[in-house]
This record gives sequence, C-alpha cells and structure tokens, in this order.
Amino acid sequence: MAMVGGLTVVAALVLTYPYLPGLSPGSFSSANASPRSLRVLQFNTLYDNTQTDLAARVIRAADPDVVFLQEVTDSPKALINLLKNDYPVQLRCGDSAIGGATVISRLPAARDKIDCVESFALSAIRLDLGGEPITFASYHGFWPWPFNQQEGIDKLSGQLAALPHPLILAGDFNATTWSEGVHQIARLTDTAPAPGVRATWLSSHLPNALKPLIGLPIDQIMVSDEFTITSIETLPFAGSDHLPVVADIAF
Repeated sequence: MAMVGGLTVVAALVLTYPYLPGLSPGSFSSANASPRSLRVLQFNTLYDNTQTDLAARVIRAADPDVVFLQEVTDSPKALINLLKNDYPVQLRCGDSAIGGATVISRLPAARDKIDCVESFALSAIRLDLGGEPITFASYHGFWPWPFNQQEGIDKLSGQLAALPHPLILAGDFNATTWSEGVHQIARLTDTAPAPGVRATWLSSHLPNALKPLIGLPIDQIMVSDEFTITSIETLPFAGSDHLPVVADIAF
C-alpha cells in the first residue's frame, strides 16, 4: 500500500508540475523589449453578493485596465453599475437566473467588433491597446456535475475557436488548470492558462480565511502567444464565494 501510495504521488506530481508555483519552466518569462503592459482582473461576483460595495473597493484598489466578471446581474447594486464611471466600456452578451459573463474596461473599444453570443456563458469584445485591437473574452463554465460541462464547451466550440488573436480569455471555468475542460478550451482558442495553483473558490458555508488554503483553482486567465504573464495573484475576499485574480501581462 505504501508503494502504491508513493507511486500515485509521483504520478500526480509528474502530471501537474507545470501548474505548480515556481516549477513550470518559463512560467513568467521575460517579455520582449519595450512591451506594452496591462493589468487584468478576473472575478465571479456571485449573483446574490450583498457586499458589492466591498467588491468595488477591492477592484479599484487593484487598478486593473480590464475586468472579467461572471454572474453579473442588472440590479442597481451590481458591480457593473457601481464601476460604470471607472470602466465605461461594458459588455454583457447573455443573461440567466444567475446573471451573465461580462467584460468592463477603461481601454477604448476597437473599431472592429465581435457580435454577441446568445449565451450567458461567453462575452467577447475588441479593445484598443495603443492602436492594437485586442480580444478580451469572459467565460463561465458549467459545473462538471450535476450539469454537463462538456456539453456547454461543445455548444460554444465554434465561437471559442473563432475568437480573434491577440486574445486574453478569463473566467470561472469551474475546472482546474490541469483539467481536460481547460485543456480543450486552450486548444480551441490556441491559448495557454496561467501556470501555478491559486485557490479561488470554496463553499460559502466554510470560513473565508480557508479559501486560499484549501480552495479549488477554478478561475483561469488564458492568453495567446503574443502575451507574457509577468505576475498573477489572488486578492482578498470581496463578498463572493470566489476570490478575485489579478494578473499583469506584457504584450
């Protein structure tokens, strides 16, 4: 039993080492000379978040250029309304009982646009970064169980594959960095997830202080090969069962 246990640990490390902190070769490699940089933030707001004022303060303190949100409702206290003056460019393509995926930005919209997808799970917009149009897409995956995560990915496969590069895709994937769901979306979009393990979700029935310790790493930021992620970290509790994730990215 000890031998089987030891082999299982070794196999797990071999399969997951690219996603462990500090062990992935080139995880945060140096960017090209004179890169343009931006900061993005990913956050599942929780559709019934009663502390959106706190969430707005956490986001403003992080000072991102672009924010990816999920479970965004149109209530007066929704984050998109609280942050309208800070992030005037806002897109939410679909909706559901728990809200939709959204991108908000202080970067201006690019002239070439992306048509909305009729799904609460995906919103994508082209934004202008120093004269270069960049695609920013917010994604919310189904639970693997009791819902069918794979079916949700399959339904969006055409839209995901059509997202133009350069591309930054972020969201609540409801899947860990090393899962097949994340790998399939990476193949469809020709992107790579940020390496390392950052616990972002834990049941709200458990103390918030435990989220960074025993939570699941299911909030992902994925980039096409025009980008280098130079830093990435979780932020403090912001009223949701998810923690915000902020990343600095060189283009």
